[in-house]
Amino acid sequence: MVQTRLTRGYIFDIQGFSVHDGPGCRTLVFFKGCSLECPWCSNPEGISFFPEPLYRDSKCTFDGLCVNACPHKAISISKNGESDQLTFNREICAKCNAYDCAKACCSGALNIGGYEISVEDLYAKVIRDRQYWGAAGGITLTGGEPFTQPEFACDMLKRCYDAYIHTAVETCGNVPWKNYEKSLPYIDWIFFDLKTLDESPGHLSICAPSRLSANQSGHPSSSSPVPLILNNARRLAREFTGRMIFRLPVIPGFNDDAENIDRTARFIQSTGRNEINILPLHHLGREKYSLIGKKYYTTDFKIPAKDDLKKIVSQFSSLGINCYIGSDTPF
Repeated sequence: MVQTRLTRGYIFDIQGFSVHDGPGCRTLVFFKGCSLECPWCSNPEGISFFPEPLYRDSKCTFDGLCVNACPHKAISISKNGESDQLTFNREICAKCNAYDCAKACCSGALNIGGYEISVEDLYAKVIRDRQYWGAAGGITLTGGEPFTQPEFACDMLKRCYDAYIHTAVETCGNVPWKNYEKSLPYIDWIFFDLKTLDESPGHLSICAPSRLSANQSGHPSSSSPVPLILNNARRLAREFTGRMIFRLPVIPGFNDDAENIDRTARFIQSTGRNEINILPLHHLGREKYSLIGKKYYTTDFKIPAKDDLKKIVSQFSSLGINCYIGSDTPF
């Protein structure tokens, strides 16, 4: 029997039957916590490192059960015009591990986004999908950013790798190199996000690093994430022996200009790799923001037109980079 440490970590979802995040049919494991905070993120519930209240005001009856159940007095009901309004002190909520509020809710308005789980329990959940993966399938760790929980990610990858399960990860690169190092022998496939290579203050404020404790990212929130991301990309490209595909979320008006595409292509050339997957912006995660008490403010970014995506493909191709749109990546 394979032995593993009883490492525990935080996730917020497990999704089976994915065919877009690695070869074959895959099971995705969504880790809590991200070292960036991009406003177009389709999984905003993955940005926080800890389980948090997910509140649907349309289901709320304002019966006060959650208010009375909270031992930290972090929930209150107030008037917003003629309507009642439930508010949370989410800084206090982040320190709670009892979740009495959600347990007390009878209407389905309040749930907790994320939960703690051990490697062995997580493995037991994903292995149930094995019969559906086929010869090429397996698991993909995503998030959030899996490598903000490096020990948990490493032990899960090793557990699966030792069981002859194909392993893939999605990473934004904004973590210390040491967070990757131990996991590399147990990874078959890497998707590496490149948001932008522009270090101007306007760009950095768009997807600025979240406020993290040292043990989560080791990267101070006041400095540019770009050099760390690019250094990690270079080193992974050099030391990782599996397949590595860069990914670029195409955000019109932010990173789709010809200069950034050219700079990105030439950077990929410099790493010795030659593949990028461009992901057109969508607004499918819009409704999730209100659940965590945030305003969705990405409507200023428009969904890219097909012709614009084709121009980006052509520009990458002219520089010798194989470019795939959306789910067209040849796995």
